[in-house]
Order: sequence, then structure tokens, then C-alpha cells
Amino acid sequence: MNSTPQEFYYHLGWRARSAQPGPHSTRTSGGNADFQSYVPFMENPNPRRIDIRATARTVPRQLMSRAYHERGSIAVYALVDLSASMRFAGNANKLDLVADIVASAAWSAVRSGDLFGLVACDHRVRLDLFEPPSRRIGLADELRKKLLADQTINQQSDASALPLAAQQLRQKRSLVFLISDFHLPAALLTKTLAALAAHDVVPLVLWDTAEYQSIPTWGWARVRDMENGAYRSMFLRPSLVKQIQATYLKRRQNMMTECLQAGTRAPFFIEDTFNAERLTRHLLEMR
Repeated sequence: MNSTPQEFYYHLGWRARSAQPGPHSTRTSGGNADFQSYVPFMENPNPRRIDIRATARTVPRQLMSRAYHERGSIAVYALVDLSASMRFAGNANKLDLVADIVASAAWSAVRSGDLFGLVACDHRVRLDLFEPPSRRIGLADELRKKLLADQTINQQSDASALPLAAQQLRQKRSLVFLISDFHLPAALLTKTLAALAAHDVVPLVLWDTAEYQSIPTWGWARVRDMENGAYRSMFLRPSLVKQIQATYLKRRQNMMTECLQAGTRAPFFIEDTFNAERLTRHLLEMR
């Protein structure tokens, strides 16, 4: 776990609707940084924005001026799955990773001039962890400590409240980091993405390589289903290990397809460690 949040950068492929100043393009006319178009002078009667070249191109001649869009802020959320499988600790501790990622997202959003909020759930919406959008100083550290201090561990809890958790978000379009290992039933994932359809969703997929790579290739093993707490004995052999690894590869491909069909951004896979630079490249390339 990192003590200092890593900062990453993001870009919107849509115009925000906000009256608060910020870094993003909006639909509101005004400002002086985000060029909109040339308009007749009487539509934007500001002598400082008269454009001689645009005026010379008009037929018949009319005085033209430059019009701009305002720039504003948005709400950025972390929507976190805290079901039993997210308590897994292998080559890394998933809960530590979640705390790091949320702190990093809060730090990055507030430094950009945006608001940041937290919504968490397992089989119910975790109102005790809810944080409304804010840009107050120290928010990143507060959220990290809150998540790491959470002792509400139910080994049989699932992530069935994810679609309901989406109701805690603002109605205005927001940037939502959906943080989960996505060990979810297909129907629940479809329902969750549908509930978030009004927002710009970035799925962050937390996997631990101990789940599918660091597996003994021979011998008996006692395994536990992290979602329902059930134990079973399994005889490991090379063919079974290959089957497990192939299942994860297929799941990765299916996630890409499901997100594309739902209209979200491509999922970003985080295995064992979180790297803000890689996330920045992902967000800027896949916008």
C-alpha cells in the first residue's frame, strides 16, 4: 500500500453541464479558452473577440466574432464492490489495492478541480462508507483510512447491491470508476452496467495472479468460494490448471465485449499492483 496517492489524468469525450468552474468543456457559452465557432457580432457583441479573417470570408459582409464555451467541473465517483471475493489476499491484498485506487482517484479529481465521491456495496448499499461529492483538502487520506478500517466482513456477502448503488450517484452525467474483481453472474453485470448507462463508466478490474497463475500443477487442494464461503476439495493437475487459466483469459475477452456492448469505456485490468501511469495512458487512449 502506498502512503502517498498516485496521480493520474483523465479526459472526457463529452461536454459537462456545470455552473462551477473546472477543467472540462461544457455546453454553456462564455469563457475564453474553449473555442466554439464564429458567430455574427450581434450574437456575441464583444469587441475584443472580433475576428477580421472570419469577417472577410463572409458573403455578404458582416462583422464576425469568436464564441467560446465555458469550462466547468464534474463529479467523479468510485463505485466499489466490497463483496467477500474482494477480501482475497494472494500476491496482493485486494482491499489494500481498493484503498490505494480510491485515494489516487480522489487526489487526482480534487487536484483537477473536480468533486469526488465514494459509493460502496456488497449485498447491500454501504451507507456507512458513503461519501458525497466533495473537493475538501485531505479527502484522499480520509477515504483510504475509512476503507482500511472497514471491519464489516461477511464471508457470504455477494455484490448483488451494485445496481442499487448506482442510485446514490448524481443524476448529472459523472465519471464513475467501477472497482471490482467482476467475479459476478453475467445477469448482475448486465444489470449493473445498465443502471450506470447515464454516466461515463470506467471498469477497473482487480485480479490477483495467485488466483490463476501461481497454482500448483499437481496434488490435492482445499479451496473456498470467496462469494459463498463454501469449501471443496480439488485434485489439481496440469490440464485443470490450464483450464482455470483459459477461463480467466476468456473472462477477460468477455469483459471487453460486454463493456463495448454496454457503451462503457474499455475495462482496465489491475493485477497485483496499481500503476497510475498505465491508467493515465488507458484513459487518454480509450476516451
